[in-house]
Amino acid sequence: MSGLLAASDLDQTLVFSERSAGADVSTLVPVEEYDGRTISWVTPTAWGLLGELVASGAFVPVTTRTPEQYRRIRWPHHPPRTAVCANGGVVLVDGAADEAWTAEVRTRLRDCAPLERVHAEVARAVGRAHAAVPGSAEPAVRDVPGLFCYAVLRDGQRPVLEGPALGDLTALLDGWGYAVSLQGRKLYAVPRPLTKSAAVAEVVRRGGFTGFAAAGDSLLDVDLLVAAREAVRPGHGELLRTGWEHPAARLLGASGAAAGEEIARWLLGVVAPPGAPV
Repeated sequence: MSGLLAASDLDQTLVFSERSAGADVSTLVPVEEYDGRTISWVTPTAWGLLGELVASGAFVPVTTRTPEQYRRIRWPHHPPRTAVCANGGVVLVDGAADEAWTAEVRTRLRDCAPLERVHAEVARAVGRAHAAVPGSAEPAVRDVPGLFCYAVLRDGQRPVLEGPALGDLTALLDGWGYAVSLQGRKLYAVPRPLTKSAAVAEVVRRGGFTGFAAAGDSLLDVDLLVAAREAVRPGHGELLRTGWEHPAARLLGASGAAAGEEIARWLLGVVAPPGAPV
């Protein structure tokens, strides 16, 4: 294999919820079901482009989702052979976790604070947000065992958490070796050595690629975008809200599902330039 690998974040980069799609979802293609309802979509054109991307053999989805959450995504024809899940903590090959990479990740995380200690601080922070919004549901705090934790906020709680409260939590966990990212209703606390770019670099090495191109919208995608040979980011998302910029990551004009379509087209152009066989 030669040339670049195309690596892309999923949520709000390639696939979109009804809230983030910026379009009437009745005109879109459903790509994820959960609890008996559709929760993610792409444009019809993006659906076709994703099929070509997967067929190229040079595309890897890169997500903070757990493997179980990732497997809910529906792909045209068949899923990509390789996927990076859990923010780089798991590399799936033909649907199974690669044991060698799992062992490598354990080694990289040895110097970070214990996950249960981080979980407790995240729970305290979102608990205060819960208390500040009378009548709101209790936020859920969940672990991806051995890797990271995240909280699912309820209605009205995110604005309370933003600002000084989030800054205090970020500063505390930074000293423990963790990065904090607030994406939509989810608050993540992820060990700094646990990166999407490290896992993608391993996929590049194994596949004999010369490097990779990348797309992403959140702070947890920064390392991926900066390490890429070429990178794009949509006209929405956490990176745009926080004012993050980097000369290596081109900001697209489109937002929502339209940006997902533009990103899919760009990725396909990277791995299969016009006129090249797919």
